[in-house]
Amino acid sequence: MVHGFYQHKSTKSGPFFFSFLHFRLRHKKIFIYVWIAIKDTTMKDRITLWKLTVIFGAFLLFASCASSKRTVLASLSKESYCNPPGNFHHFNVQAIKDAKSVLATNADLRNRYSVSSILIMDALGLDDEVRTIEALRMDTALRTQLKVSTLKQKINSKTLLVNSEIDATTAELDCEGERVEQIAGYINEINANNDTRLTVASIVLGAISGLAGAVISDSGWDNGVAIGTGVAGTALGFIMLNPKGKKAQLKHDRNLLENVWSNTNNGEMAPFLWYLLTEEAFSNSGETSLLHNLRERWIMYQFEEDKEAAEKSVNFTKGGTYRADDLYARAQMINQLQAVVRSTSQHLNTFLMELDKLEVD
Repeated sequence: MVHGFYQHKSTKSGPFFFSFLHFRLRHKKIFIYVWIAIKDTTMKDRITLWKLTVIFGAFLLFASCASSKRTVLASLSKESYCNPPGNFHHFNVQAIKDAKSVLATNADLRNRYSVSSILIMDALGLDDEVRTIEALRMDTALRTQLKVSTLKQKINSKTLLVNSEIDATTAELDCEGERVEQIAGYINEINANNDTRLTVASIVLGAISGLAGAVISDSGWDNGVAIGTGVAGTALGFIMLNPKGKKAQLKHDRNLLENVWSNTNNGEMAPFLWYLLTEEAFSNSGETSLLHNLRERWIMYQFEEDKEAAEKSVNFTKGGTYRADDLYARAQMINQLQAVVRSTSQHLNTFLMELDKLEVD
């Protein structure tokens, strides 16, 4: 905060007092100038006004202090620490075929396997293993059972591998959701603290205005103080009416929400997981995919059926300026995506259960 005291003599208007404050509020330079031209003012009145000016400036400076919170916020807003390691490799699935053709080719297995299980065994390249187990399931010879056990072990290894990819994505989303909620919490806390400080400053300003009328003997000075405090109070009011408050800059080199919204996958998600999320047969209705249903829920609940607003949302970009509301919406969508991703493992469990069920038929 910089302050000054200046007296100038003029043959026409007489001496006048020039008091000013220069301080930073919310990282924006704010200048307050109190200029009063009064004839025959006393030094006592000048000193009194100067003290009041400095007191109010100190409160405004107090209202602008949140450096430690901003430092933490800047640290949290850096590139996400939730991204998977760069040496992480996805399991390569078979070339994805049309679901109807896969089901038609394996129609003889429909009496023992669900639609989702048949599609999974085809995507993982396990058709031959499953058919061999099916052909040998009635043979109780030791050699045959050893072969069946070996085939099952191979199937379990593949399903365990792709299930670990699902778990990895779930963990990433869980981490990112917690991170975003933490940033939103810091922003809300900064905004709440700023509002409290500005409220206190407004109260002090009103008190100074009333006190000045009682201690300043010169009516001209009294009027000048009233005008100055009135202008300052109006400025504080406009600042307090700001509904958006503090914001955060986030950059997303990896944004799974963007993948879901644009329905594109460039390696951000494991190919097998993406297949489970985008193939209609894995949803309850069997008519629309899990991701399609998720996008529709986002439009309805997060954006109140405003698709245009959803299209413009910063949440589906490589990054930008986030308000607290944007961050809370992002955290909610991440949590919803996490739940959908986790649910896909149920199809793998169903496949393994149907495979084991052959032994007791």
